[in-house]
Amino acid sequence: MFSYYGSKSKIVQYYPLPIYNTIIEPFAGSARYSLRYYWNKVELNDKYDVIYKIWKYLINDATKDSINNLPEMKHGDRLPDWLGESEKYLMGLQIGSGGYEPRNMCSPWAEEKNEITKLKKKMLKLCPRIKHWKIENKDYKDIANKEVTWFIDPPYQVGGSYYKENKIDYNELRDWCMSRKGQVIVCENSKADWMDFKPLKKMYGQQFTTTEVMWTNINIELF
Repeated sequence: MFSYYGSKSKIVQYYPLPIYNTIIEPFAGSARYSLRYYWNKVELNDKYDVIYKIWKYLINDATKDSINNLPEMKHGDRLPDWLGESEKYLMGLQIGSGGYEPRNMCSPWAEEKNEITKLKKKMLKLCPRIKHWKIENKDYKDIANKEVTWFIDPPYQVGGSYYKENKIDYNELRDWCMSRKGQVIVCENSKADWMDFKPLKKMYGQQFTTTEVMWTNINIELF
């Protein structure tokens, strides 16, 4: 729904379908997997308080009027003081072009691409559909183990240092992932070595080509 560093928006369709009617995302970020299957029971968690507050606002507080009242922005405009904290965080990420923390000033790219207009359209469409979701703000290790679909997209071992909450013991995370009940899907890129990842999809950027990889405890044929 909103722009964020590491979003799975371009490849979410390649991950396995959820086989349970509950999805848990311990590292929610922009929660593109859950948004694709929004009708399920969804339990998000993110230790980064900015992401937690954004989702809390989107789930519980965003209304048609509040969405329509979000200001359009041009290059050089700063977020107005009358916005609430969560609205500032949300718009600050959207005007930052896939950034890892909110910005205060609109970039030329955000004006050119009408990012705020696109954000508002998505919110008007999707916010009414996610009122049944839940969001928590705690360490992933404190999430109860349930028989559900786990979509686990942590800060990457190589490239995840930009996230505010990036202190991960990957051996500990591996054991935690493998101990989850139900269906487990773990995301990474091909430079990671903390699980037996399999190639999922090549990503072609302007400067680099990367390969997204995945580990799952359910036997499937990868694309």
